[in-house]
Amino acid sequence: MDSTRESSKNIGTNVQEILSLNDNLPSVRLTNFKNVNYYGCIKIGTPQQEFKVIFDSRSANFWVFSEKCTNPICSRHKYDKTRSKTYNDIKSKGICLSYKCFEVEGILAADTVHVANLSVKNQTFLEAVYILDDIDTNKSMCAIRTFDGIIGLRSFNTYDDRVTPIFDNMIEQGLVSSRIFSFYLNRNTSADLGGKLIFGGSDPACYEGDFTYIPVLHIFTDKGYWQFIIDSIQINENFTLCEASCYATVDTSAWKIIGPEKDVSSINRFIETNSQGRVDCDRIFQLPTIRFNLGGKAFNLTGRDYIIRVSAFEKLHRSAKKGVKISF
Repeated sequence: MDSTRESSKNIGTNVQEILSLNDNLPSVRLTNFKNVNYYGCIKIGTPQQEFKVIFDSRSANFWVFSEKCTNPICSRHKYDKTRSKTYNDIKSKGICLSYKCFEVEGILAADTVHVANLSVKNQTFLEAVYILDDIDTNKSMCAIRTFDGIIGLRSFNTYDDRVTPIFDNMIEQGLVSSRIFSFYLNRNTSADLGGKLIFGGSDPACYEGDFTYIPVLHIFTDKGYWQFIIDSIQINENFTLCEASCYATVDTSAWKIIGPEKDVSSINRFIETNSQGRVDCDRIFQLPTIRFNLGGKAFNLTGRDYIIRVSAFEKLHRSAKKGVKISF
């Protein structure tokens, strides 16, 4: 098996550039909301208007609530184009974006976006004018009420060919020299630093050991997905899923490990969750290790890694896995 240095060389990455601690690398501090969402602050326009956004590696969409939005969810921070001297009008029809438990609809705008002490000029994004909210007490994990928008970090935009994703614009405008961004997500909800998004490299202070490099699948790069192959998934030594390998996507906006219904149901039966996918808190340390084999290396998740506390006042935890019908 190739060493970390050899593997990175094979995919055209400069290891020293990635691993060196560079105080000048632009970064965004992230806030951890109950291990469900990690959001950071950006500013748009001149003068600057502040927003809390989720940075989403699975999407290329960039939107924030518009001043024209009347839904109570939009009551925190809303973009007002009339206040910005750097606003540019973009002629477009209404655009609708669908998510798990809500939809946003709006119009395109362009303005200077300030993120991680970088000023991205003439960045196009969606002003979300209408919000269709499908949140109830059973879907509170969607947590849309904690943020004001989403910034997609996937290449190739999905809602309009004229829109260049913000990270691509950073590269084109010479704001970031390396096509690298990295996430540090802290599971400790009481920590001062909930996480970190770093543009142009990574911060060795946020991790231990060496990186394992896994190629992005070329058959999906034309759609901009950060997709790769899982060699197999094992529970103890006797139960194996994804035996012939399977595809996976990195999604920094999702708090769950999502997989095919049949496989996730098998895992939940193995760890003996109830019908809602929950286990008693006292059983967490007794749960089996789930091993994800990636790039020839095993990554072990214990019960503390794949179980998320439902409430600080309850004795139940929820399995951080969800079954869905998947097609490629």
